[in-house]
Amino acid sequence: MKKTQRFFCVLLTILCVILFTSCSQQSETADVTKEIYTPQVSSENDENNIVEAKIGTINQKYYHEADYVNPYKEAISFEIDGIVSSFNAEDGEKVKKGEVLARLNTDEIDKRIDEQKLRLSSAKKTLSKLNKNKKSDKNEIKSAEYDVLIEQNAYDSLINEREKYTVKAPYKGEVSVQYEEGKEIKKGSFVSAGQTLCTMQAANGERLCIMVYANEQFEDVSFGMNCTLTQGKTTESGKITDIVFQEGGGDYDAYYYVITPDKKNSELVSYGDTINASIDVYSKPNVVIVPTEAIKTVNETNYVDVLVDGMKIQTDVEIGIQDDTETEIVSGLSGGEQIILPS
Repeated sequence: MKKTQRFFCVLLTILCVILFTSCSQQSETADVTKEIYTPQVSSENDENNIVEAKIGTINQKYYHEADYVNPYKEAISFEIDGIVSSFNAEDGEKVKKGEVLARLNTDEIDKRIDEQKLRLSSAKKTLSKLNKNKKSDKNEIKSAEYDVLIEQNAYDSLINEREKYTVKAPYKGEVSVQYEEGKEIKKGSFVSAGQTLCTMQAANGERLCIMVYANEQFEDVSFGMNCTLTQGKTTESGKITDIVFQEGGGDYDAYYYVITPDKKNSELVSYGDTINASIDVYSKPNVVIVPTEAIKTVNETNYVDVLVDGMKIQTDVEIGIQDDTETEIVSGLSGGEQIILPS
């Protein structure tokens, strides 16, 4: 009897230990479950940080400082080598468009023109005689007509070439003449093709411009593109109305993008605060767009936080072009997703 009671006591003790251990494990499991963190966005403050990935149009923009300068400057030179027969340009002189600035000696080309004029005259006389002779062969007349055409083209070509012996003012403006010591150009001087005789600056040529030394960034910029111009508290719109190239030699070649404000009496001035310009290069319609601030980057991978059923899901995205505040999403989103902005 005592052995039976002792057996039941031992069994009861074992059952209590098992029951206690089971309850303890359940308690620990419950604690672990509580430690699992599921991001929730439910407070009123968080809801204000949620935006929708929208479908819309985004503009590619270029940014640069602008200033009032005169881009219309040009180095004056001959297209060919030669001996100067006259040089009329003086430093500081005001000239009109088309006014002759310098000439080369034309004796050689004048002689060639006279000789070609005689050949043309002879060809015309031959054709005239054949046309007057009723017995002339049609093929012979046709050949004579070709001869006249050939000689006429040669004559016209020489007349056009003679124009290269004269340089004229490309526009109304002021001449600037500066020489290195001992290299003054005057009558009788030999000049090479492309050698600068003087420079010209257009009268009243000051314009609002963006100037860059290498136009790779601006190679997509063209006439008529819209700009936003900001100077201090003043913001105006404008357009690209001209692109002026100034050769400076390799890395010093300059490109001037002339901007004309839309406002007739623009409040932008050439003094005071810097004028910042943004150019709308091109637009992309029907693309997914999110605020730029929503995009995060880790290890060169871009992602956004998307709210799905109350959970924050990190979603990798490929980005495209950007404007002032928004970015195109090329892949990763389809539009309509709830995007969580940084707090």
